[in-house]
Amino acid sequence: MSSLLTAQNSLMLEGKILNDSIEVASITVVNINMRAGTVTNLDGVFEIPVRVNDTLNISAVQYESKRIIITPVIYKRMKLSLYLIPKLNELDEVVISNIDLTGDITKDLKAVPLKRFISPSSLGIPENAKPTMTVEERRVYSATAGAGPLGSLINAISGRTKMLKKHLKISKFKMMVEQNHQTFSDSTYMKSLNIPEDLIEDFVYYVFEDKKAVRLSNQGDTMAILDLMLQKSTAYLKRKESEGVLPNKSTNDD
Repeated sequence: MSSLLTAQNSLMLEGKILNDSIEVASITVVNINMRAGTVTNLDGVFEIPVRVNDTLNISAVQYESKRIIITPVIYKRMKLSLYLIPKLNELDEVVISNIDLTGDITKDLKAVPLKRFISPSSLGIPENAKPTMTVEERRVYSATAGAGPLGSLINAISGRTKMLKKHLKISKFKMMVEQNHQTFSDSTYMKSLNIPEDLIEDFVYYVFEDKKAVRLSNQGDTMAILDLMLQKSTAYLKRKESEGVLPNKSTNDD
């Protein structure tokens, strides 16, 4: 009965990565059975709740992943020290050519055999029309669907997926603002909206804090966006006056 009770109770295990390296911080440690996770501190130390027979998965970019089963001995001691195996990055195979080059490009081009580029369309295969993912989109994919069930679980528990999705959202917002910024010339902002040249970008961000601007951008309604900018320009200029960025017109008039 006591052994069964012990197996069901969770206690905090203190662990330490013993690798002689500065890269022992922020290593992900996940209790797969309890769906609990943590990361190591600067000294490679971590704490995580465990039960007997639970499995810990320890992973990092620079080390091979390691799984440890919590035995009764480890559970009783409540301490764990371990080494991780560094990952070895293998270089692509280097092919050394046996062609002697003269230095004369007109002659060397004839001596070097050229490989014909074969595209999907040349073989009658439909090409992938799916838009190329941005860096942020690739990172989110790698942390979720591309990481497999265990990898996606680890990333979710450690907060990496949430962080990457936040970065993706910010990146998309910046891209949308920049695209709409470039839709109109600087002279339009300066002459039609009275926005100083050095505040144009700040003004566009101000406009797109309004969800209506985001919706109009998604609809591709350029004229409606310009109309919204006209409505918001007065309030924006008054805010900049109150912040001391622009001179107060009423004071100057006096």
